Amino acid sequence: MRITATLLWSMTLMCILTLFSSCQEEEAVIAAKNQEEFSSQDQNAIGARLVDQVKEDDHNFPVFTSDNTAFNEELTVYLTRLLQTAAISTPVINRNSFNWSVTVIDAPDMHIFTAPGGHFFVYTGLLKALNSEAELLALMAHELKYTDDSKTILSLKNEFGGVAMGDILLGNPVSSIDNMALWLRDLSYSEEEVLEADQYALDVICPYLYDHEGLRSAIMRLDNIPEQTVDWLVRRPGTVKRLEQLSGEPSPGCGSNESDFADRYQAMVAKL
Repeated sequence: MRITATLLWSMTLMCILTLFSSCQEEEAVIAAKNQEEFSSQDQNAIGARLVDQVKEDDHNFPVFTSDNTAFNEELTVYLTRLLQTAAISTPVINRNSFNWSVTVIDAPDMHIFTAPGGHFFVYTGLLKALNSEAELLALMAHELKYTDDSKTILSLKNEFGGVAMGDILLGNPVSSIDNMALWLRDLSYSEEEVLEADQYALDVICPYLYDHEGLRSAIMRLDNIPEQTVDWLVRRPGTVKRLEQLSGEPSPGCGSNESDFADRYQAMVAKL
């Protein structure tokens, strides 16, 4: 079959227009990531990519794995349910839109941090240092503030650029991906941001039957660990002011004599 010059030109033009349209769409995604707003879907996608990266980086992030496969699942379910308990609280803006999940890092560091989209990384060193479920829930609630307010995603964008964020969303190779999780791990917040996150944590915990003193108890416990650097406290400064703020009476409707669920927590942590 002969292809006329007119038909050939039409086919060529269609290809060019299709390619141009595709490029425009790609540029639109990249341009959007240079703005100050990321949708929940954007944050879920970027966070998922970072979780994959963490799981591939056994040197910096040795993911906890027990020889007891049943315990691996038990621990994941336990921590995820605890996180989701905090995440569905009314103050959480993205409670129904983020993919809340927990990855346990098997290292002595006493630290917890988040990636965009509600992905939490908790170190076994921190789990062993805490005393109760109320303390861990309080730390999770504190960290919720940073990811719920998009502080984590904007810190990544400001450090690595909007184009890198767009490339992640497009599935393109990103040379700096290796450093992004490390950046989040080592990210520090101002004393003002930390105090705001503490108050947010109290508001998150308020509706539940958890001891209102959980956050204050956790900070005091971590601050009194001798001759060890507590990574979480170093990167969440202002211990004195934090304890002063947390020493007040609970808000109306928030009890201070509820359970800390210490026995249930210690039974789980003893298996680590």
